[in-house]
Amino acid sequence: MAVYALPEHEFIQVDGADARKFLQGQVSCNVDLLSETRSLPGAVCNLKGRVIADFRLVQFGDSCLMQTARGMAGKIIDTLSRYAVFSKVELRRIEPPLVLGILGGGFEAALSRLFPMPPAVVNESAASNQMCLLRLPGKRQELWCLDETAISPLRELLGEWRSGPGREWLAAEIEAGVVHIGPACSEQYTPQLLNYDISGVINFSKGCYTGQEVVARMHFRGKPKKRMFLFSGEAEFAEDSHISDQAGTDSKRGEPVLAYVNRGKGGNIALAVANIEAVAEGRPCFLDSRADAPLRATPLSYECVVAGGD
Repeated sequence: MAVYALPEHEFIQVDGADARKFLQGQVSCNVDLLSETRSLPGAVCNLKGRVIADFRLVQFGDSCLMQTARGMAGKIIDTLSRYAVFSKVELRRIEPPLVLGILGGGFEAALSRLFPMPPAVVNESAASNQMCLLRLPGKRQELWCLDETAISPLRELLGEWRSGPGREWLAAEIEAGVVHIGPACSEQYTPQLLNYDISGVINFSKGCYTGQEVVARMHFRGKPKKRMFLFSGEAEFAEDSHISDQAGTDSKRGEPVLAYVNRGKGGNIALAVANIEAVAEGRPCFLDSRADAPLRATPLSYECVVAGGD
């Protein structure tokens, strides 16, 4: 078992008599399915059906907590506040004192005193003593500590944790096909390009929400030409890396890398959008149009959500 302190997220607390009803009309997930034992991945879209931000929604007591990427809490609040005028709802940023990522087995026994029934299936959650334990794709768990006083008991149960997510954590997230939208790529991608339509982020059986008409039309009437794939190779990825289908100085820049981790020995991996037909036909692709940096593209598969609704 490896435990990491995760500093790269921001949080929003949603309160009020109309909180759930309001969110149901604004976000891509079916908020009616939210409970103290089930969290929901979701997205906020603009009117053109492009993703403003993604999030994970958790019910904690009477509040809804939204976890999003660094730099996106303010944008989500600004976006949702435009529609909150006639609703009894309050959105505010909060800063949990500690968020831990847990990778590997053994956590159930370590946390049995706090969580006798820990989440066993993707998207399940459990609450205890000012803490939330979540089961995430990629055989990962997150523990949200919402009060300073809960940190000391956690140290007794889990020992010291590592600073930062670590390569193993990032690799597990990337291999699970999970990508988060930050300020640099907000409102640039449709949900289909990011595989949100097949990973459970978009619920197609719920009612209307902002951007729903465009998203549904693309899903039911269109056929995507591009999707997100897992890329791997020996060359190292960087923040400004791009993946193209041609090599050479005259080649087009290609699609930007959305997430990556370098592990060496051919184990460097990244997520990026690519042409579905090109990948199916096995056409070559290259990192930054370099002939000496070929990449392998692999389609992504996704774990099913917990039972109890779409």
